[in-house]
Order: sequence, then C-alpha cells, then structure tokens
Amino acid sequence: MRSVIFGVDGLTFRVLHPLIERGELPNFKKLSQEGCEAVLESKYPPLTPPAWTSLSTGLKPARHGVFDFWVYDEQQEVGKPRAAHVLTRRRGGKAIWNILSEYGKRVLVINVPATYPPEPVNGIMVSGYMTPSTDVDFTYPPSFKEELFQIAPNYQIDLETNAYERLKTIGKVEPLADAILRMTEERIKLMMHMMKEKPWDFCYLAFIGADRLQHPLWEEVSALHPGTNDYFKMIDDALGQVFALLGPGDRLFVVSDHGFGGHNTYFDINEYLYSKGLLTPGASFESSRRKSSRATRVRQVVSRLGLRSLARKVKRSLKTLGMWVPPNFEAGLDRPALSDIDWKRTLAFVPSFSGFPSGYADIFLNPDMKEEQIAELRADLMRQVDPKDGKPLIDAIYSTEVYGEGPFAPREPHLLLLPGDHITFRVELGNQRLWEDLGKSFGSHHKDGVLYAYGDSFKRGFKAPNAEIYDLVPTLLHSMNLPLPHGFDGRVLDELFVERAQEGRAVAVDPERSAEDGLARRKLKKLLEVEK
Repeated sequence: MRSVIFGVDGLTFRVLHPLIERGELPNFKKLSQEGCEAVLESKYPPLTPPAWTSLSTGLKPARHGVFDFWVYDEQQEVGKPRAAHVLTRRRGGKAIWNILSEYGKRVLVINVPATYPPEPVNGIMVSGYMTPSTDVDFTYPPSFKEELFQIAPNYQIDLETNAYERLKTIGKVEPLADAILRMTEERIKLMMHMMKEKPWDFCYLAFIGADRLQHPLWEEVSALHPGTNDYFKMIDDALGQVFALLGPGDRLFVVSDHGFGGHNTYFDINEYLYSKGLLTPGASFESSRRKSSRATRVRQVVSRLGLRSLARKVKRSLKTLGMWVPPNFEAGLDRPALSDIDWKRTLAFVPSFSGFPSGYADIFLNPDMKEEQIAELRADLMRQVDPKDGKPLIDAIYSTEVYGEGPFAPREPHLLLLPGDHITFRVELGNQRLWEDLGKSFGSHHKDGVLYAYGDSFKRGFKAPNAEIYDLVPTLLHSMNLPLPHGFDGRVLDELFVERAQEGRAVAVDPERSAEDGLARRKLKKLLEVEK
C-alpha cells in the first residue's frame, strides 16, 4: 500500500467547483464522486510557511516554530527593537517524511514549501518555496540535483521574484499564465520521473502556481478566464497521471494549505491602532507617515472622480518603463514592517506585511497591556464596519492560545484577526479614514482550503464536515495502519473511513514498538550522522 499527498498552494473550491461542473476537470470530478471531499480550514494563520508546516507535521505553530516568513528575536532590553530573520524551514517537531522514514518507509518529497535546507530522509527530498535559488544544494541526497536537471533542464523552484513582479505589472493574463504553465510543466516532468523510476511508499507533491495566478488575477480566475483555466486543467492532468500509478489499496490525499478569495477593500490596522493611542511610531516614521497621508488623499480624490482605473493603468505603464518603483519593492510584501517604533510607549502593533496578501492581521500586544484594555480593543474591532456597505470588518478574533502549546509559543500576547469577505489588512500608516476602496478585486488567502481523500478505505462521494490542516498527518498515518508516534494537535478524521476507527485508536504509542522499527530508526540516525 502506498500513499500520495498531492498539494496545491491556494487551491479553492470557489474555482474548482465551477470548473468541475463545466466538465473541464475530469480527475477532480472523479475525486469528488469516488472519494471524500471536505473544507480544510487553515486559520492560525492562513499563510504559506506556517500552513504548509502544519499540514506536514500535524502540529500547531507553538510546536513547529513557524508563524510567518520571519522569526523575531526576543527583546533584549525594554525599548529596544527586535531583529527579524527569514525562516526557510520549521524549528521543531517531526514532519510526516521524518516519521515515515523512521518507520522504514521510502519517501519522495518534492517542492513542499518551507523545507530548505533539505533533510536526510529514507528516499529523496527536493526543497520548495523559500529555497534561495537552484544554485544551492536543494536536494537530498545532494547528488540528485544533477539528475534533476537532466530530467527537467528548465526546472524552477518558483518564479524568480523580479520576473514575477514584471509579469504582474503587465496586467495581462497570458504572459503570467504562460510563465506559470512552463514552470509547472517542468515540475510535472520531474515528479512523474521520480514516481515511475524511484522506489517509494509515500510521495508528497506540491504545486504553487494557483497562488501565483490568483493574487494578481483573482477577477480573471474567479470569472473562469480561459487563460487561467489552462493552469487548473494542467493540474488536473497531473492528477490523472498520479491516478494511473495507483494500485488497489493505495491512498491519495489532495490538499491546499489555504483557500483563496478576493478583496477590494483595505483596512489600515496599524493606523487604527495609532488612532487608539496603542501604537507610537518613532520620530523618523512620523515624516513618512505624513507623506503616506498625502498619497492616500490623492488616491481618494482620484477614486471620487472615477479615475482609479485610469490611474492604475498609468502607474502600470510607468512600472513597465522602469520609471516608477514601489517603495520597498526589493524587500517584498512579506517583509517586517515598522522598524521605527517607540517601543516604550507602544502597546499594540502589527509588525509584518505578510497578512496583507494573506487575509489576516497578527497584532503583537505589550505584556503590560491590561486584560480590560485587550477586551475593549477586541470589542471595538468587532464594532468596525465597512462604510460603503455596513458589513463588519471582522470575521473572527483569536487570542494567543490558538497557536497551541509548545517550546515556540509566543512570549507576548497576540490577537489574530480574520477579516470579513472582500477585506484585507494593510499595515502602513497615513490613511486617517482607515478604509480604502480599490474599485477592483485582487486575490488574498482565505481560511477555507481543500481536502480530498481517495482510496479503498475511504467512503465514496462523501461530503465530510470541515477538517483542520493539523488533521492530515494523523489521518494519513491511520490510513497506513501505522501507530501515531506522539500526540498531534490534529485528529484522525474517522468520518472519512468506510469503517469508523475503534475508540482510542488515535493515541500516542512507543515508536520503538518493534525490532523492525528500531532498525529503521538506527539507519536514519546513521544518515543524519553522515550529514553532520
């Protein structure tokens, strides 16, 4: 019996279901008719690095250590800023490929985000998104890199950042879609080679093109534009190739790390905190805030005159000609924000831009903030409504506990905000009105992702209740008739199986349960020692 996780970054039923109904995705239709389908919730937060890491470990961020693209140093002294560092893989916990390697299973792990540098496994690993480039050793074993480029000479881990920004700037579907299709075609070529030519019991595949399409082209994707449909048809074809390799008793899980939706409205969360006296910027930031405020007023006037679309086209043309460079372009949206803060007088702030494209805001709270102050902040946020339609700003507010318990639990209190539909959070200061209507929809992450489970042990045509991303690993292990080696934050999704699991099946057990397991573990230990 073999198992496959087929992962697609940002895949959403909002796109899948209409395309299935039109008959354009026959293999996804097969999944929905012959397997189980469920919404896979990704809420804490719906961001690529923590979500994929939670999918791969069955653990919450407090146990695997990934909350953002960044990890923040502890504050060494009151009033001093905290340094931030890019995080390219988890800091703790075991991933499914570690667990299965220790059980003696042969694994293939291909392009899963936040897996650099690659780890020694009982098989082959190719690192995914967050890997610096293909110039580094991004495969295990390192020697596999040469074979990879023989099979897929134009292989890309991801679209190169500057090229992706230029393609987004053009504002047309075909150039960006074509680049993503070329990247995906090479990825499929590599994956199929590995699945056909290498021994494996477990294969974990990941595709990132849906996310790259949907952020700038959400209106086109959600309208089922033929150019963007081609990507989903290519993924469907890859899924069909995987189907062809499965035998009786094999299992297939199709998952996404988060869903997707459209936003046409910004809410400036740090400006809101500033207006409440909870955030105090430093002296140099005040001048940039005034400049930002002037730019915001210009945009608002342009919008009132109905010229926002024209202004967007002019800006796009200037970008294409290299005559306009957005601030902090090289740093990217996932950079830390607000380095110039009066830390002694700030009680609440959002330090990262990551929530802007990802549909959430993570408010860091000063430990000195009183409970009644936090309660009032929560209540006031819940009272905020969009001035254009009266819809609430907030869908849900969570406190620090949602990150779980573990060695990486935040030391400071947090409020994690998920916005209502069509809204995302911006972190810049300067917009005193707090709200801004874009007049056009762009894509941002949504908590509702995708889960399919297919195989003889799963129900056919079953629409299951919502699951959480932490549930994948324990469910997969159970489907392979393997004990759970430790306690997970997720659960076995008993409801998916033809026969419900017996009471107490999903419990932690001693991983040294047999001589065979001990031998597999010792072999992996030797691999680790060779790597050191």
